[in-house]
Amino acid sequence: MNIRRFRADDVTAVAALYGRAVRIGAIRAYPRKALLAWAAPRLSKRFFRDRMLPTWTFVATVPGGAETRQRYRGAGQGGRHGQGGEIVLGFAEVMQDGHVRMLFTDPAATRCGIASRLLAHALDHARSHGTTNFTTDASRLSRPVFARVGFRPTGHRLRGIAGARLLTTRMVLRGDSVVG
Repeated sequence: MNIRRFRADDVTAVAALYGRAVRIGAIRAYPRKALLAWAAPRLSKRFFRDRMLPTWTFVATVPGGAETRQRYRGAGQGGRHGQGGEIVLGFAEVMQDGHVRMLFTDPAATRCGIASRLLAHALDHARSHGTTNFTTDASRLSRPVFARVGFRPTGHRLRGIAGARLLTTRMVLRGDSVVG
């Protein structure tokens, strides 16, 4: 697996992955109505391109050969792109102020350590640019990933999206509380 910066030509893969992660991957944690509302405003390619190019966004990719298709059945549906047909298995977005805004893995590739590796890479990058404190609004599914690297819960946030309610956990990671 390779982790690299998000590029404009990743937008199709990232938008498709996001849609699958919300509609399929999160179904066991949230009501369907909430998931459809959560995904709807963000599925446009323009949304992802305009939002992610100016931030520290990273993608986890693998070559798109037969072995990859066998290992990650269903991964990258609608998400192949560019050079060699690599497949995007996940992405992480960190703002310059330290807010981890997005961390998603393709539902066909969960529980393989992709989110943990992406998060560690993104945090290391932000630290190398002077960011020492981090926040996130973690979903029920991502909370354990954030906790493993030292994020601690500080409260909850109930967001209303298109008539649905989505509960997230506000978590923080202070520069002096990094888990090794």
